[in-house]
Amino acid sequence: MSIVQIKVPDIGDFKEVEVIEVLVAVGDTIKAEQSLITVESDKASMEIPASQGGVVKSITVKVGDKVAEGAVVLEVEAEAAAAPAAKEEAPKAAAKEAPKQAAAAAPAARAEAAAPAAASGPIEIEVPDIGDFKEVEVIEIMVAVGDTIKAEQSLITVESDKASMEIPASQGGVVKEVKVKVGDKVAKGSVVVVVEGAAAAAAPAAKTDAAAAAPAAKAEA
Repeated sequence: MSIVQIKVPDIGDFKEVEVIEVLVAVGDTIKAEQSLITVESDKASMEIPASQGGVVKSITVKVGDKVAEGAVVLEVEAEAAAAPAAKEEAPKAAAKEAPKQAAAAAPAARAEAAAPAAASGPIEIEVPDIGDFKEVEVIEIMVAVGDTIKAEQSLITVESDKASMEIPASQGGVVKEVKVKVGDKVAKGSVVVVVEGAAAAAAPAAKTDAAAAAPAAKAEA
């Protein structure tokens, strides 16, 4: 048994974010990649995951606190033997526990700028900025040709060697073509789907609904 401090991982371009929700309590038994707190920047909210499992011994943050990369979130008592399994279980855990929060924060926020202000006709929806991951694998397709989708609806699930995340639509419309399949490798700028429809309802929701998976991917023990 050992006491391990779980810290805020790399959170991309955000130097400091505010804690808006604490999701665990002292005495809870947590798993690797389980969400611990929800934080919010001026553009998006995201959940900070556990880098490993164990029993929560102390929580060092509270709602309203400002935290940055390296800030201690809590301390857990963990068995070293539990760590290896975490690497295999971690990728899908974050997406399963918080499907709505699995889309990357900065990407979805930036998609706002990329979405056409008022356009109709075929529009390519691309993979947004996915943080430090140059290439990720498509593990699930969540839409099909003919589907009517909304802005910020999850289109595909991708997986790096550390975590999984959902890629959201930068705008709504009718899916005319799905450009990727399970097993494909994609990167920032790769076309995911082609949709046809008005862009009026495109990206405003990104500010409130988007949350990050990229931070979760870089959680360090």
